[in-house]
Amino acid sequence: MDGVKIPVHFLRFTGESETYLTYYTWYEKPDNFADDEYKNEIVYLTIDIFSKKNFKGIVRKLKNIMKQNGFIWEDSAPEQYESDTGYYHIPVNFYYIGKVDE
Repeated sequence: MDGVKIPVHFLRFTGESETYLTYYTWYEKPDNFADDEYKNEIVYLTIDIFSKKNFKGIVRKLKNIMKQNGFIWEDSAPEQYESDTGYYHIPVNFYYIGKVDE
C-alpha cells in the first residue's frame, strides 16, 4: 500500500516479507427470502495482517479498499504480538451481501 506491494495469500504465507496478508471465509449463509427462495447471500471473511512494523496505516487502507469493493467492515479482533515470529497480528473481519446468480 502506498505503492508497496504486500503479498496476499489464502490461509497461509510461506514466503519472506516484513508485511503480508492472509484471508479465509469463515461463514456463508442465505438471506432475503421471497417465494421460498433466497435472493441474496452473505459471506463473512477475515483478513489477517502480519507486520513487523507499524500496521495502523495498513488497517486503514485495507478497510478503504474493501469498502470500495462492496465489503462491510464488521470488526477487528485484538491486536497481538507474536514474540516467536516478531510479527504483529491483526485479524480484520468483513462481510459481503450479494445477489444470488440465477
